[in-house]
Amino acid sequence: MTALPVIRAPRAEREAILAVVRAAFGQDDEARLVERLWDENAIRRELVAELDGAVAGYCAFSEVVAEPPMNGLLLGLAPVAALPEQQGREVGTRLVRIGLALAKAEGASLVVVLGEPRYYARFGFEPASRYNIHWAAKDAGDAFQLIDFAGAADGLPHAIHYHPAFSEV
Repeated sequence: MTALPVIRAPRAEREAILAVVRAAFGQDDEARLVERLWDENAIRRELVAELDGAVAGYCAFSEVVAEPPMNGLLLGLAPVAALPEQQGREVGTRLVRIGLALAKAEGASLVVVLGEPRYYARFGFEPASRYNIHWAAKDAGDAFQLIDFAGAADGLPHAIHYHPAFSEV
């Protein structure tokens, strides 16, 4: 049986994180996004998954803005990355579960994610459209999802804006 990854805050290992993100997505766009978020101090919480002393996964949460405003701290989960050989082996799952638990404990009202609905449903994400909430950049259908920890979704229409670094992807 494979050991579960240790989930922790990153240390001075940015190159290893970027290598994981590049490998997970098979391109540089998401790694450049992470670098821009670091440069702008826009990441509120980030976690790494460590296996056998090496970084095998990464996730980040940054603040998002609702228009019109919604109550509480609103976060976006992105990116979530695991080395290709570790995908399907609990690396991403543990990153997301622990990250969401920390976000909730730190007072996040709502977390949004853009991703595969079947994958993120296991964590409690639902299509944001059910709450009259959409991604301001484009219509992502059911791939734009949310978890509402504190009743922030009030039924009124809201557009969610990610940090400007995301518009450069």
